[in-house]
Amino acid sequence: MAEPQPTQIQEGDQAPSAIPGSNRSETAALNSLDNQSADSKSTNTASTAALGKAMKDLDIASEEKSEAKNVKVEMADVVLLAENLDVSRARATELLKANEADPIKAMRAWVAA
Repeated sequence: MAEPQPTQIQEGDQAPSAIPGSNRSETAALNSLDNQSADSKSTNTASTAALGKAMKDLDIASEEKSEAKNVKVEMADVVLLAENLDVSRARATELLKANEADPIKAMRAWVAA
């Protein structure tokens, strides 16, 4: 069962704001959105190409990091760097792996950065 409607509302009527184009400012706003979506399609192709290039560069960088991950790091060196440089153990491990597990090179790299 439907609820009774007020007498001024007829069946099938819509609110004026719900009718598309009932307000000129609404129509202009909708048209500008349509125009923006058409413009974004042309720039989307350039963005896709730039994204593809960036992803290729990212793959190269991740391959270089995988080589550094194979370096064996001594726990004593990690603790030494973590305490003396006031960094986390994870950061100390990254520094050591990036510098051939040499704590002196790692400290110099951290100071230079």
